[in-house]
Formats: sequence, C-alpha cells, structure tokens
Amino acid sequence: MSKGTSIAVLLRGSDPSTNDCNLTEILDLFEIPWTVLTVDEAHGDSAAARTAGHQRFAVLTSAACLAEVLQHSETDALPTWLAGAASVFVYGFQATDPCKSLLRQITGDPEAEICDSGQRPTIVSVTDSFPELCGPMSGLQIQLARGHDTTLVVRNSTLHSIVGVSDGHLFAEFTYSGVRFFSDSSLTIVDVRERAATYFDVKKCFAGAVPIVMYLKWAFRDVCLTSVETSACLIIDDPPLWPRYGLLDFDDLLQLADKLTFATTIAFIPWNWRRTNRGTVAAFRESSGKLSICVHGCDHTRGEFAARSPELLDRKLKTARMRMQALRHHTALDHENVMVFPQGAFSPEAASALKRNGFTAAVNTEVAPTNDALNETTLADLWSVAIVRYASFPIFTRRYIDHGIENFAFDGLLGKPCFIAGHHDLLRGQGRELATFLRLLASLQWKLCWRPLEDAVRRSYSIRSDGETILVKMLAERLLFENDGSTTRRICVMKREPQVAALKGIEVNHGLIAYEYIDGYVRAMVGVPPGGSVDVRCVYREQLHGSPASEPIRYRVGVAVRRYLSELRDNYGHLLRSRA
Repeated sequence: MSKGTSIAVLLRGSDPSTNDCNLTEILDLFEIPWTVLTVDEAHGDSAAARTAGHQRFAVLTSAACLAEVLQHSETDALPTWLAGAASVFVYGFQATDPCKSLLRQITGDPEAEICDSGQRPTIVSVTDSFPELCGPMSGLQIQLARGHDTTLVVRNSTLHSIVGVSDGHLFAEFTYSGVRFFSDSSLTIVDVRERAATYFDVKKCFAGAVPIVMYLKWAFRDVCLTSVETSACLIIDDPPLWPRYGLLDFDDLLQLADKLTFATTIAFIPWNWRRTNRGTVAAFRESSGKLSICVHGCDHTRGEFAARSPELLDRKLKTARMRMQALRHHTALDHENVMVFPQGAFSPEAASALKRNGFTAAVNTEVAPTNDALNETTLADLWSVAIVRYASFPIFTRRYIDHGIENFAFDGLLGKPCFIAGHHDLLRGQGRELATFLRLLASLQWKLCWRPLEDAVRRSYSIRSDGETILVKMLAERLLFENDGSTTRRICVMKREPQVAALKGIEVNHGLIAYEYIDGYVRAMVGVPPGGSVDVRCVYREQLHGSPASEPIRYRVGVAVRRYLSELRDNYGHLLRSRA
C-alpha cells in the first residue's frame, strides 16, 4: 500500500462557502491538517510555492472551483501545482455547463452527463474491489430512505465506480493527467456541528457523508487518528441470572456463542442481586469471557439517571455499587464497571456522577440527554469513537440490529466499536435472527474482536504515530495498551479533561505516574516493554453526597411491583401474543 497524504489543500473561492466550512469541520474532527488555496491564488505563480512545502498533499474542492481553475489553463494538462497532488476529491457536480465540461474533460468521456436524481428512494451499491477505501462497507447494497442529489453518467471504461446506482455513479475514481481523481456527486457536505437527537443513519444521510469519510480515512491514513481494533460485544438488557428469562435461555446462548464465537454482556439490574441462580452464576464464571455482567441502573425505575440532582445521582450510584459488591461477595461473580442507562435516559449530571463514582464508561442507545436538559450532542460526537460531550465522560453508542448492517459498517469505517443492543426477545427461536445477523457482520471487510464490554471499551481508543512516539487518545476512564512488538514502545496518552481539579491522579498498572495538563488535555508519557501491556486509569476525587439511599417503604414497594410486572410481561407476554 502506498503512503498516505500528509495535508489537505482546500481549493475554494475568496469567501468560504457553507460547504467549505463543513469540510474544514470534518477535517478537524479527524485531526487532518489543512491549508487553503483560493481560486485566485491558483491562477498565479504562488500556487506552486504554496504546495511545494508539502511532500504529499491532496486537494479537496467543489466542481465549480476546479472548473474555474482549469478554464484558465492554456492546455488540457493540469497546472503544475495540481499535477503534484497525490489525489483530488471533487464534489458538488451541478447540472451546469461548466460542471459538465469539467466532468467530460477529466473523465475523457465527451458525452458524460450530470443528471438530477430527484428524491425518490433508491438502492446504492458499494464496490467490493476497493476494500482499503470502503472498509467494512465494501460490497453492501443499501436502500436509501430518500433520494440522492445528482448522478454522474460516465461511460469511460477506465472509470472505477465506488458507489453506484442503476443509472450511473455517486462516487467514482479515475485518472486524469497522471492524478487520481475521486468524484462525489453530492451537492452538499454534511455539517457535523448540527445537533443530533438520535442515532446517525446512513440510509437517511448518505450523500455528503459516506463518500467524504471513505476518502479522508483512506487518503490521510497516515495522519488520521485510527483505532487499533474493532471491539465487539452483544449487550442484553434486564435479565436476572436465572437459567431462563423470557425467550432467553442461557444454555442456548452459550451454545450459540461457542458456535459463532461472540461475547455477551448482560446489563444487570442491581436490584436483582439477591435473586440469582447458583447454576447460572457458575456458568458465567466458567464461560471464558463469553458471558459477563455490567451495571444497568440501580432500581431500573423510569428515568432514574435522567435526574439533575448530583446528590440523588450519587446516592443511586452508591446503592448500585453496594448491591453489585454484595453480589460479588455472595457469588464470587465480578461485574464490569460500565453503566447502561435504563430506557437509555440520562442527564449531563449523570455523566459527572459516573466519573466521580469510578465508572469506566457508559454504553447507551440514546445519544441526547433527557428531562429538559440542553442537548449539546452533535453529529461530530456520533462520528467519534465515543461521545465525550458531557463532563468529558465517555458514552459509547450501541445499535439494535434493525438499524441495519450498513450502519454497523459505517461505524466500523469511523473506528467505532460494534456494540449490539437487545433484550430477551433477541433470542427468539433460539436466536436464529441474531445468528443470521452475526454471520452478516462476520462477512464484512473487518476483523471483529469479540470481548466482554469493559474490556472492549478499554481497547476503544485512537492512535497516531508521531515519530518515535505513539499518540494515544484515551476515551474510557481506563485504557489497555498492548505492545506486540520486539522493542519498547513509547506512548503519549492524552485525555480531554476540562475539570482537571477533579482528577486525583493517573495510574499505570496500579501505580501513580506524573502527568501534565496542556490545552484542556491531560498528558502522560508511558513506556511499554516488548510483549508487555499497560493498564492506564484516571482516578477522580469522589464527592461524598451521603450514603447509599434508604428509600421510603412506598418507593421500595413500587420498585418491587414494577420489577415483578416487567418479569411477568417478559416471561409470559410472548406466550399470550402467540395465542392471540
């Protein structure tokens, strides 16, 4: 594989357009360095001087800007500075004469057309012959919820279609004057600063999103932050540790896990700690990492972690921790220090409380806080490995299988872990639907590493080589870095921490180390011996807001009634529905 590109050159007009601004936001999100070259500068002698200092650069531009530059060229050859680009990404092909002339010139097809596709639903096909660019999306056919902008109709036999539709191409590659061009028919680039109230869906937002991510992750692979692996875990909410709960039979689940090699973490309700089956607990302990439990709220009341009171949240978490410790004491079954919010509801204050109480991360289906809290979640947060918008505490996102394989694949392209959410009914028919989906995941162009949930989030971080040092961007409150090389590797661990006063210290393999605080990030240098590993952990000052909750009898009775009714629904509701 050839080396990646070191810097992006944005060719644009004198005044940046909305698309120009949106492009720079995506570049900043992926931490790709960029510089600007205006169309006026491209006409003069300064263009070559501006790009000469960069050994490998790529040009990102709209079709209109590129057309204007090439119109001033005296020959069909590219200007000298542009001929030096490693590749060129062109988007925004409008059905205008300049854009049509540009498309015909650079593709060599004198009859190439730009067609308005309308907004009718359509199926797009991603090539399987360019896996280094398309990644896990390779070979997928995706039914878009609404139409795309325009279609490039090109009949040049040397053109390589990356994303195609029945009547043309949405994203294609070809070579012109020795330079690789990547043409994206999207008229607009998505604004990653937009607020996001729900999960990102490629079926609803494909144009202006997927092609640019594919290109940037491929073209700037040497400077982009990348993930070391795609960790995966199946997370099933609510079941007590009984042999059978609703449609979930733990023996069947273990047999399926042995057959398809996956790991499952049960989001366990701490209220249930006394109500466990010895045989089921023994199966968890002896499952060799195929079964584990994490924390699912406290009492599992509606919106208990959407509360805004720090004192109430602290009491809930202390109660949850006390119950999970009691479970460990009575059964020798340990739990993972990861929170799954009941009904997905959380508040910004809940993120702070989890950090104070020593949790490693949260994993959630909902992406925005509830209970009238201000939603600050953006599309950029959803494209990141984890949301760290709230108190810089990591909230990893998970998906239901009905989100579609294309969304799991796009998450993998972004470097996010593969976390599958479900309830007992995911094992309907001994898990046939689940097994089908897991086989589909396994067929994608990636290598999934199935792990218990906390182990998965500890390994979900981003890295970039910086000379002899590896920059490691930490997201979860614990990080595991392994050195499989033959020499000691020096890593610089950095973690965003706006409230550094709350940080008690940083531990490496349970010992405190020195760190510094620069520009809102905690940084620590760590040496990792060959064949060794380091467990990095951020330790925070716990705010003592009181002891575990001692709730009034009316509340406790209400919780018990809610749990028993929920179990009655899960254990017998499907039988009633099947007879109806």
